[in-house]
Amino acid sequence: MQSSISAKAIAPAIIVRRGLSQHPLVRFFANRNNAIAMLILGPIFFMAVFSSVLPLADPLRATPVDSLQGPSLAHPFGTDKLGRDVFARTVGGLRVSLVIGFSAATLSLTLGVLLGTLAGTLGKFTDTAISSLTDVLLAFPGLLLAIGIISVFGSGSIQLIFALGLSSMPAAIRLQRSLALGLRSRTFMDAARMANAPTWWLVLRHVVPNTVAPMVVVATIYAANAILAEASLSFLGLGITPPQPSLGNLVSDGRNYLREAWWISTLPGLAIVVVAISLHLFSDGIREQLDPALRK
Repeated sequence: MQSSISAKAIAPAIIVRRGLSQHPLVRFFANRNNAIAMLILGPIFFMAVFSSVLPLADPLRATPVDSLQGPSLAHPFGTDKLGRDVFARTVGGLRVSLVIGFSAATLSLTLGVLLGTLAGTLGKFTDTAISSLTDVLLAFPGLLLAIGIISVFGSGSIQLIFALGLSSMPAAIRLQRSLALGLRSRTFMDAARMANAPTWWLVLRHVVPNTVAPMVVVATIYAANAILAEASLSFLGLGITPPQPSLGNLVSDGRNYLREAWWISTLPGLAIVVVAISLHLFSDGIREQLDPALRK
């Protein structure tokens, strides 16, 4: 009698535990790649978003008396040639890089899903036209295409977002087109066509929902690549222009002081590497969560 009572008391706890283990948030943070990525990206995003209310130095304030000071408690990343706090400028550069990177990834994802879906569902003429445009754009390296767009429209945050978003758009179109073509022969698509479902319904009900998951994973990689590309363009003087801080122009500012003030270029450069690696880990974690074979 006692054993049956104890079993009845334990059963709900087991059900609750199993239910919690299947919760999406629990599965998300149980993934090692996601946990490592969020452990690194969490503080970075927090500082970048709330940098205006955090007790940080003014990234634009020049103090020539404190020029080229090494890392210390007062200046964790040291100071540059004008005495500006490198840590505050790195946080400001992270904010700029994250906004540009994720905005460019969102733009490329949106255009890629739209044009790739049209190419994969609307027939031969539309497919040929969009695929030809994609092939022309893919003939240019992404960074070179971004440089060409910036040379025409000028430099600035908005121009960078459009340049980096359009440079990664062809690959997104090709991926979305291949995913849409793969769905055309599926049984549920044949059943919907036999029921005389309109094309727009097929796209909204079947194509987009079944392709958005892999495209989101790819968009995370696009964001990491856009951050690296923005840093490269700013390093070359084609991106964010000083005195506004950017990770790329911070590295560029310190290249003439690598021997006596290594921290000016090295520490912002390490920030670029950490963010890029964390975003790639995050994309791997999302892929493992969305792929049933890997999740098992």
